Amino acid sequence: MADLLLPEATSPVSLAMPRESLDIRHVVIDDAGPHPSAANGVHHVVRRMVREQLAAGDLAKILFLRSPDQDGGGEAVDLPTLILPLDGRRLVGHVYGLAEPIIEAMAAGAGPGTVFHIHTARQVLLPSLASALSRRGLRFGVTVHGRYSHVFAPNGSIANWRTAAYLRLFERRALEQARFVQAVSAAEARIIARLAPAARVHVVPNAAYSSVFDGIPRRPARNVDFTDFPVFGFCGRYEIQHKGLDLLVEGFALYRRQGGRGRLVLIGTGPSRDVLAAMAATLDINDAIEIQGPCFGEEKHRKMAGWHFFVQPSRFDGVPIAALEAALAGLPLVVSQETGLAEQVASANAGLVMRDLTANAVAEAFHKAALLSEESWRSMMLGAHAMATQIGDWTPISAQLRKLYLAK
Repeated sequence: MADLLLPEATSPVSLAMPRESLDIRHVVIDDAGPHPSAANGVHHVVRRMVREQLAAGDLAKILFLRSPDQDGGGEAVDLPTLILPLDGRRLVGHVYGLAEPIIEAMAAGAGPGTVFHIHTARQVLLPSLASALSRRGLRFGVTVHGRYSHVFAPNGSIANWRTAAYLRLFERRALEQARFVQAVSAAEARIIARLAPAARVHVVPNAAYSSVFDGIPRRPARNVDFTDFPVFGFCGRYEIQHKGLDLLVEGFALYRRQGGRGRLVLIGTGPSRDVLAAMAATLDINDAIEIQGPCFGEEKHRKMAGWHFFVQPSRFDGVPIAALEAALAGLPLVVSQETGLAEQVASANAGLVMRDLTANAVAEAFHKAALLSEESWRSMMLGAHAMATQIGDWTPISAQLRKLYLAK
C-alpha cells in the first residue's frame, strides 16, 4: 500500500501539546473538477481548521481521496497531508465503496483519541465510508458544506424530489451515525434536520480570519472611487450551476437593458470561463463585463479593492469563504438565500439579499444597490466588516469543533 501514499508534509506551526492530544483526520473527497486546490473553498476551510488545531496542540492532518483526473495543482504542502486514490467499487462511474487497502491506510494507527472529520455530502461514497468507520469503532463527524441547500425551496417545499429521496434513503443513516453533523448556518441546520431527524446537528460557522494567526481585523478604511459606481464583482470557481453564474450574467444584462449603470467583473478558474464569455457576447454586454482568469493573494485583493459589491447568487453553498473574506475587507454583499448568509446580511446591514434564484431577482438587487447613496454604501461597508468579524474567527471555531469531537 505504501506506493499509494505521498510523503507527509511537516507543519510550520509551533505545537503546544495539551495533556491529551487528539488525532484529527480531515477526509476530503477530491473530485471537484478542473480547478486548482487554491480555488476550492472546502480545501481552504480544511486547511484553516488544521492550522488552528495544530496550533492548539492537537495532531491534525488532511486525508485527500483523490480521483485520477485531479492533479492537486496549486495545492500548498505545508501541512500534514496524506493522499490516497479515490478507487473501489463503482456505480455509473462514481466510487461508492473504497477498496479495503485504502480504508486500512486511512485508519492506520487510529485509536481512542482519533476522530475522522468528513467534509462532503450528496456523495455516493459517504454511506459506505461512514459504515466502514463505524464497524471499526472509530468516531467521525460530517460537515456538509452547503451540499443540501438546493433540496428545499425558500418556502419550505421540496425543490428536488429525486435528491431528497436519495438523501433520506441513503445518506440519512450516515448522518445519524455521526458523532456530530456541522451546519455552518442556522438555515443549513434546519435543512439537515429535515433530511436526518436523528442527526446531532450543531451550528458552527465558517470564518474569515484567525485571531491566533492574523490578530483582530481592523475596520476597513477604503478609499473607493465612486465615479464608476456601482462595480459588482464575483471571485471563485467558474461552476455555473453551483454558483448561479448564469443567473448573474443574465441578471446583469437585464439590469443594463433596464437602464442600470456600472460594470460586472468576474475572477475565477475553470474552462466554463469560455461559456460565460459566450453568454456575455450573446447578451451584448461585452462593453460592461470583464470575465478574467484566476488570481490569488495580493493581486486578487488589489483587484477587488476597486469593487463596490461582492455578488454570490449560488444555487447551493455553505457560507462561502470568498464572500466572508470580501465582507471582512469592507465589500457589501449581494447574496442569494442559498449561500447561508442571507439572515446575517439582512440583520447586520451588510448588503442585499436576492429574493429568489432568477435573473429578475439579480437585476432587482442590482437596481437597489445602484440607488444607494455614498453614505448608505459606507454604512453597508462597515456592516459587512462587522458581520464577518462577528461570524468568523477560526480560533474559537476550532475550540467549538474540539468539543464536538469529544462529545459522547
